[in-house]
Amino acid sequence: MAKIRSADRQSANRLLAQLPPAAYRRLLPLLRPVPLEFKKILMRAHKPFEYAYFPISGLSSALTVMTDGSAIEVGTVGSEGLVGASAALGVFTSPNQHIVQVPGEGLRVEAGALAEACAVDGPLRQVLSRYHTFVISQVSQSVACNGLHSVAKRCCRWLLMTHDRTQSDNLPLTHEFLSMMLGVRRVSVTLVLQPLSEQGLIRNGRGKITVLDRRGLEVAACECYQLVRDEYDRMMGKRVSGAPVES
Repeated sequence: MAKIRSADRQSANRLLAQLPPAAYRRLLPLLRPVPLEFKKILMRAHKPFEYAYFPISGLSSALTVMTDGSAIEVGTVGSEGLVGASAALGVFTSPNQHIVQVPGEGLRVEAGALAEACAVDGPLRQVLSRYHTFVISQVSQSVACNGLHSVAKRCCRWLLMTHDRTQSDNLPLTHEFLSMMLGVRRVSVTLVLQPLSEQGLIRNGRGKITVLDRRGLEVAACECYQLVRDEYDRMMGKRVSGAPVES
């Protein structure tokens, strides 16, 4: 995995990219580059968290975990977002467990320091408050999606979300991982992936899924994929105090 240069880290995370130069300079001393390792738990449900993370590559998942250990994904965070967004509002617990599903890099900030920075920095507070609102919308859409749409459509949606964030056609996804994300048995994942492979949309390999026809996956996915993307652009696409916006 190639390292992202220090000079490129602001532009690599879309939230940081929206900050005016002065606001980013004030935040920069609080940020520490860290590896986001596969299956690393960034925060546990209902437990105080010490750090928030701006991913610059890779992907983490927000999971609702039941008492028997079963789990289902209700949201994802990649380079468009922040793990621990509630810290911007002074809330240092999450209802979900956050775990790294695709390894990458991130910028870590102490949750308390981020809350203090937001209290005095208007542009930073504006960006993160809007993003926190988007996260609530994303979780709400995921709940509806998990209850109303077929496993096949949800799987296509998840593959597209991962494709967006990895910027590679080769997705490091196992059947075990997909079954947890979709809240189904492994055999159900196999049954879903087989027709997608036969249709030429993906190639299903050992521990890896290759996207062959992205447009075909978009057609096969449920409406939630595009709805969430549109909502992010609506919430986060505006300039804040002259800040540049990533396309």
